[in-house]
Amino acid sequence: MAEKFVRVNATLYKDMLKRIDSFAKKRHEDRSTAIRQLISTGLRERNKKEVVEAYRDNRITLREAAKLLSVSYLEVQDILAEEGIPISDLTEGEAESRMKKVKKDTF
Repeated sequence: MAEKFVRVNATLYKDMLKRIDSFAKKRHEDRSTAIRQLISTGLRERNKKEVVEAYRDNRITLREAAKLLSVSYLEVQDILAEEGIPISDLTEGEAESRMKKVKKDTF
């Protein structure tokens, strides 16, 4: 079933409306489509920011972050790396030590 549109009214600054119209023109779209795309992008970015902060504050796990962002486990790791957030609390030395142990136990 297709999503149904609901008409809403919004009051915008003239400059903002000019920028929206410019955005729409560059993409050969109408104003309504441009506004929907901009709102969708803004909401997605806002959600991303909130999820990244929640992960940084240890309020959610990596898997929860991936689910909230509707991305894969690996993609959320890339997103966090782009934000400069470490995936693990291990120091480089601890990580190397664990890798040596895994290799020793495996081979």
